[in-house]
Amino acid sequence: MSANPTAGEADRLAADIQSLVADAESMLDAAAGESGDKADATRERIRERLADAREQIRRLESKLMIEARVAALAADRYVHEQPWQAVGIAAVLGVVVGVLLSRNK
Repeated sequence: MSANPTAGEADRLAADIQSLVADAESMLDAAAGESGDKADATRERIRERLADAREQIRRLESKLMIEARVAALAADRYVHEQPWQAVGIAAVLGVVVGVLLSRNK
C-alpha cells in the first residue's frame, strides 16, 4: 500500500465531511420551520449522512492502521538487516534536528 492513495482518500474524506456539515446545516435550517413528519424526515436524512461519515472515517482509520503496521514492520526488518546503516541514518537525523533546533534559539 502506498501513501498516495491514502492521502487522496484523506483529502476526499475531508471534503466529504465538509459537505456533510454544510448539508446538515442547511437541513437543520430547513427543519427549523418544519414540524411533524417533515422534521422527522429531515432529522433521519441528517442521521444517515452522519452514519455514512462515521463509516468512512472508520474505513480510513483501519486502512491507516494497516499501513502504519506495514511501515513499522518494514523499518524493523531494515534495522535488523542493516544495523550499521540504521545507526548512521539515526545519527545524521540527530545532527540535522540538533542543527535546526539550535538555529531557532
